[in-house]
Amino acid sequence: MLLLATAGALAGCQSLPRSVTIEAGQPTTLTWIPHNGPELSLRNASCGHAADVYSTGADPGCKVVPDHKLQKLLDVFTAEELFALSLPVPPGNARDVMRLDQSGTTWFWARRGSYTDPREQAFLKVQNYFLALYNDSTAYHSAPDALRGSHPKFLSEEALARREAELWRYYEQKRRRQAARGRR
Repeated sequence: MLLLATAGALAGCQSLPRSVTIEAGQPTTLTWIPHNGPELSLRNASCGHAADVYSTGADPGCKVVPDHKLQKLLDVFTAEELFALSLPVPPGNARDVMRLDQSGTTWFWARRGSYTDPREQAFLKVQNYFLALYNDSTAYHSAPDALRGSHPKFLSEEALARREAELWRYYEQKRRRQAARGRR
């Protein structure tokens, strides 16, 4: 419900102020980097073919969105006065980081975990807008993993190793049960 309301509010952001303008053909990427999860990014569509982005497999969390939708999201950053609060590098104690890359310029915003700081409330607001746009967009990744029938892996190395071990134990138990049935 929150995402629907957020998406509707983002659609109605026609007259917001603008700090950064997306020019056609100019690569612009906005990335959300959570403390413990996969990086998710939005890239403008006019900087190249979406199929090229999706086929490389370099960034399985990337989605290509229309320029005007990404521009509206960046206008929300301006309206929340976040460009004035951007950082040169993200702090080490950040829980979440947003990174904007455009034409060799990079902006960072960080959330450290305070729910009372108005700057962090602004961060959470744009994070919700980001996630609404991300979740509303479809990506057709066709990386080599997808061609083999598997999907991009968003698990940490530790979680992936744990899952692989669980699957190995499951198939080993299944093999033993089948072998035991064959001996009867």
